[in-house]
Amino acid sequence: MSDTLYTLIWYSIMIVVVAWAGGIIPIYYRENKFVIHLFISFGAGILLGAAFLHMIPESAKSIGHDLGLPLLAGFLVLYIAEKFVMTHPCPAENCEQHTVGISAFIGLSLHSLITGMALGSGMLVPQLGLIVFLAIVLHKLPASLSLASLLVKDKYSTTKIAWIIFIFSIMVPIGAFLTYFFAQNTSETVVGMLVAFSGGTFLHVASDDLLPEVHQHGDDRKLRLIAFIVGLLVIWSVTFLEH
Repeated sequence: MSDTLYTLIWYSIMIVVVAWAGGIIPIYYRENKFVIHLFISFGAGILLGAAFLHMIPESAKSIGHDLGLPLLAGFLVLYIAEKFVMTHPCPAENCEQHTVGISAFIGLSLHSLITGMALGSGMLVPQLGLIVFLAIVLHKLPASLSLASLLVKDKYSTTKIAWIIFIFSIMVPIGAFLTYFFAQNTSETVVGMLVAFSGGTFLHVASDDLLPEVHQHGDDRKLRLIAFIVGLLVIWSVTFLEH
């Protein structure tokens, strides 16, 4: 087993554990909205920084000015899937009304499968594996927490919620391993396009799902802005680990 595959397995296990943690919290504890808002703002900085500071520059090394099309495709795939095909529970309180329950589970699972592609393609570029993992794991917790909260609100049993969260939690590893094995023997150009596509999905998650949290809910806007900036600084500082 290669070191890269071994690392991908451990990343996948940790992502599943984080998803489970997010799913359990709403069942046993009341939601602490202040902490969740800070965490989401921090995650917005992580994803936005990962896309602009790492994924886009790395894909540009392989495909140059051709990165625009796969980048746009990644953004549009998630946009169309969330807004016109599936429902997606939004962490922001003032966003459009989303259908809860199983429909939300289907939408988030599709979202996670596509996100898994980012991890799988990122593992093929040595500088990106850790970056993409950090971005995904910091987005997975609030996403899982959001889904479980909706299921609790819909009065699903604990057993049903556990199964739904389990299926949801493994969607990232499924997408990651499928992409990793598919793209392993492809050209550098294909890998670059996959990384650019994944960067586009990160831009959508950050801008549409997470960034609204930074400026909404006026009482603690400054603290959420600080959390967002800290997220950017953290992902920027990882650059130094690459050298």
